[in-house]
Amino acid sequence: MELILIDDVFHLGRRGDLVQVANGYGRNYLLPKRLAVTVTPGNLKIIEQQKLAQVKKEAKNQEDAGILAEELNQLHLILSRKVGDTGALFGSVTTKDLSDLMHTNGVEFDRRKIQLEQPLKSIGNFNIELRPHPEVAAQMLVSVIPEEAGPVERLKKRDEESDQIVADLEAKLAEIHPVQEQPEAPAEPVPTPVQDSPEEPTEDPSIAPATAREK
Repeated sequence: MELILIDDVFHLGRRGDLVQVANGYGRNYLLPKRLAVTVTPGNLKIIEQQKLAQVKKEAKNQEDAGILAEELNQLHLILSRKVGDTGALFGSVTTKDLSDLMHTNGVEFDRRKIQLEQPLKSIGNFNIELRPHPEVAAQMLVSVIPEEAGPVERLKKRDEESDQIVADLEAKLAEIHPVQEQPEAPAEPVPTPVQDSPEEPTEDPSIAPATAREK
């Protein structure tokens, strides 16, 4: 039988799709669960109107996400952690930590939309990708600094202070991990030109020594 899906159904289709299903599956599951309706001119018209409304809603969502992304691009999140001598954290910074800190500072953002493959495990400056919408990306600057006088958790707009925090942290990292100078390669020995040995004079056998002629 042919039905119109009025909700997304895993492995079958999305809302508004026309699908062919077995009679029993349609009558005993999809229709009673209100996941689909029968194909009639009236239902087709309703679905088309809903599709148009969904397209407009999606466009508005993407537009709103673009505006949010511009704001996220201007944010600088600073937090501190206790660290060892090598700059490694005693613990880590996860997407939940970032999301919670954003929430505390009035920015609601789903942790699942923070693109962090692995938790942060060392101090440093990081550009973290955020996805407010599947088609919209933003970059938020995150600085994980050593915890000294006390815990630090701030979310601010990027400014000259941000530049100074980033520079100070980069200098700290340079102290912990100094750049090793590459040893100079030894100079290649200059080859000594081979001196040609002087040729021995060749005696002409037709010329006999003077002593031999006198005899």
